[in-house]
Amino acid sequence: MDEIKMEREIKEMLHQCADELHAPDSMQTRVKFALNNAPARKRHLWSKRFVAVAAVAAIAVTGAFAAGGMGGSLHAFLDAQLKPGMGGIFSEGWSDQRLDLSSTQAHLADAGVVLTLPDKIGEYTFSYGSDVDTTARNSVGETEKIAEVDATYTKDGAELNLSAHKSYTVFTEDEMENPVPATTAEVNGVTLTYRDAHYRFVPDDYEKSDEEKQQEKNGELVISYYGSDEVEDKMFQSVLWEQDGVTYLISGYDTGLDAQTMFDMAAELVK
Repeated sequence: MDEIKMEREIKEMLHQCADELHAPDSMQTRVKFALNNAPARKRHLWSKRFVAVAAVAAIAVTGAFAAGGMGGSLHAFLDAQLKPGMGGIFSEGWSDQRLDLSSTQAHLADAGVVLTLPDKIGEYTFSYGSDVDTTARNSVGETEKIAEVDATYTKDGAELNLSAHKSYTVFTEDEMENPVPATTAEVNGVTLTYRDAHYRFVPDDYEKSDEEKQQEKNGELVISYYGSDEVEDKMFQSVLWEQDGVTYLISGYDTGLDAQTMFDMAAELVK
């Protein structure tokens, strides 16, 4: 089978799997964030086609495991395509996993995270927790597997996600650069970083305009080839911090939360 035909058939299979699965919003948020806020170099080195396929696989992979044992082949495809010079972060988790507060707390401890999980973050109330297994690969092909735990909080149907995991050590400072402007604050010696990023999710055949290319360069826009059928714009608010070798992220789409509000949320969790 020639390479082009094989790639087309694999892509069709991934989309068929994704159509039948419904990943929780917390998983979608984490995957989108990883694909677009992890090493900036990754976005420039991947082809449009591969980013779209990888995004579908990252969301659907464990659902495919459960649905028909196809997860192994999907994962093998990703590993085969990730050649040196094409770094990234890939996630997999059970789409129907719903941990209660005490179980989520226990899973955090198993992941090496020392954090007392609150019932509420701001006005958002704990809804459920879930496990996410991540594999990070840097630009020279070195890999690192990290267990992450996510907690989803809700308010009037809106969702806010808290994720925590041991910090990645495989990436260089250059690979971790993020062009999106940030606002920072200090709490008990810990630096909190807030970003309000404009994401544009587009079909995999989408052609960027010169204006969009310049906006990306300026950190004003993140173009995500996420397999969308149409162009969709969202604002992604997040506050990120690292403490005692653990990385924490509170995030959500179109929450309207400003920097000070998210700093206050994070401050409640910083020891």
